[in-house]
Amino acid sequence: MARWFADWRDERRAGRDLATARRTRAVITIVHNEPVFLPIWLAYYSHFFRPRDIFVLDNDTTDGSTDRDGFVRIPVTSDRVDHTWMRETVESLQHELLDTYDVVLVTDVDEIVTPVPEWGDLGEYIDGFGEEWVNCLGYEMLHMRDREEPLRSNVPILDQRRCWFANDGYDKAALAAVPMVWRTGFHGRADWQGKFDPDLRLIHLHRMDYELCQARHRTRSRRPWAERDERSSWAVHNRITEDEEFERWFYEDSCFAGIQIRPERMRSTWRGLF
Repeated sequence: MARWFADWRDERRAGRDLATARRTRAVITIVHNEPVFLPIWLAYYSHFFRPRDIFVLDNDTTDGSTDRDGFVRIPVTSDRVDHTWMRETVESLQHELLDTYDVVLVTDVDEIVTPVPEWGDLGEYIDGFGEEWVNCLGYEMLHMRDREEPLRSNVPILDQRRCWFANDGYDKAALAAVPMVWRTGFHGRADWQGKFDPDLRLIHLHRMDYELCQARHRTRSRRPWAERDERSSWAVHNRITEDEEFERWFYEDSCFAGIQIRPERMRSTWRGLF
């Protein structure tokens, strides 16, 4: 892929050359009862966004995890898991915020967007952003529980985990300066166009800890799901809870056709990032 990466880097460099001033920025996520991931998400993005520029769409959280400062809480309501509703709700806010901000970042609460460490940090990346949108390259953390302990909340995640795997399903068009229309799940634009930056990663934390992931699946499986989601089997992996099936999914099923889980070691330069 080196040749393709070179072409993409040239395209992204041309876009950065168009940026002439610091970019005003906002970030959006949507949550329902996320006591583990919301604190991680807030701790990371608060380094690059002011509290008044961090927008959390709160879908009827009942566990107290959104009862805190440091962001703008926007109450929304859906009594079931409905990915079409989620996409439309987030799109509406993204379009609205672009009346005020130059650039808006949209991520799930278990996603960390960052340039590669050698490039700089997310704030520097956004300040130099001069394009309409950009696609990240997706990587999923993977807890190798035969040689790694359960996750500790008082130690940076990337100091506790050594492996991840490339997953093109998370090459999301997450950062944009124009109103976006995504496919369901935000896995790409509805028009299937892409502008990839190999130096901008989306790190998916869903599998960062085996037991936490299984517990989260159990919580999600107890919620009602919209009929269309049931019929289309959207995000059906979130309902896998039984031990044997869950272990097979965790280590063997990327959730995307044609993409295999091939763990690789992270470089040491990623240590301590979050």
